[in-house]
Amino acid sequence: MSGTRFLTLGLLLLQAGGPPRGDVVERLRARVPVTPVTASSGKVPGRYTSTSKELAKRVGGFLSGEDLYLFPDGTYIYCEWADIEPVTVSDKGRWKLSGSALELVSDGDIRWTPSAQRKYVAVRRNNRADEVILVGLDRDLPYIEREAGHDPELMLLIVGLVRTEAYDRAKAAKVKAQILREAWRPEYFRNSR
Repeated sequence: MSGTRFLTLGLLLLQAGGPPRGDVVERLRARVPVTPVTASSGKVPGRYTSTSKELAKRVGGFLSGEDLYLFPDGTYIYCEWADIEPVTVSDKGRWKLSGSALELVSDGDIRWTPSAQRKYVAVRRNNRADEVILVGLDRDLPYIEREAGHDPELMLLIVGLVRTEAYDRAKAAKVKAQILREAWRPEYFRNSR
C-alpha cells in the first residue's frame, strides 16, 4: 500500500514539473543577504545587464553579455551580444511583476525558442536601497545554490541581471525604437525554429 502511495506521489510530482520549489527569496537568502523588490516599489522598469560596471571591476572585461529591457508599458526586449556577434534581439514580448516574481511572455514575432529565462525574482542586496537584480529561477537560482562558495555576492552579480538604468515613458519609447531599429535580426534565428 505505501509503495502505491509513493508511486502515485512520484507521478504527481513529475506531472507538476518536479518537487516544489519552495519560497525562492528564502532559497536565495540562504546563500546571500537579499531583500525582495516588489511591484509596489515602482523601481522595476529599466535596463538590466549581465555586464555591470561593478562586476567588470571584480572580474575584468566581457566577451559576451545579455541585456533585458523592461519598459513601463509592460513590454520587454531581451538582447544578446558577443565579441563576434552584434547586439541582437533574441526575445521580446510582455512582462508582469507579481510581488517580486517577474514573468516574461514572448510575442508572436518570436518563432524560435528564446534563451531568456521565463521567470525571475527581483531582489536587492540589503545594503543597496535603490538596486534591483533579477535572478532567473530555471538556471540562475540553482547555480547560486550549488556554487555560491565563499563569495556569494560575487556569484549573485555573475548570474543576475543588474539594473543599470531606470526608464520613464519618454526615455523608454526612444530606447525601444532604437533597439528594434538597430538590433532586430529575426533572420539570425531562421534555422532555430
